[in-house]
Amino acid sequence: MRLTHTRNSNVKLGVPRDLYEKIGNQEKIIELMRIGLLSLRVASLDREIADLVERTEALKKRIVELPYETEKLNKRLEEFIKDQKTLETLLNVRR
Repeated sequence: MRLTHTRNSNVKLGVPRDLYEKIGNQEKIIELMRIGLLSLRVASLDREIADLVERTEALKKRIVELPYETEKLNKRLEEFIKDQKTLETLLNVRR
């Protein structure tokens, strides 16, 4: 089956004769194709929604962890500042 776009966005459908004879008239074929395309779009959106839900849950967990991480990083920063002050003191004593 070949889809061809024209300038005014109409779609020309080339339906194989055997398909046309098995299914019936052209309107019925077009309707079945629309249903198929819409079904494909629904499946795609379902996957996208599931992915977004999963990402949202992961972000919610991350938000819960942020206060603990912030506290942990603050403690490390305080330790680094103490170490830096100790090093500065030692360097000043040697001079």
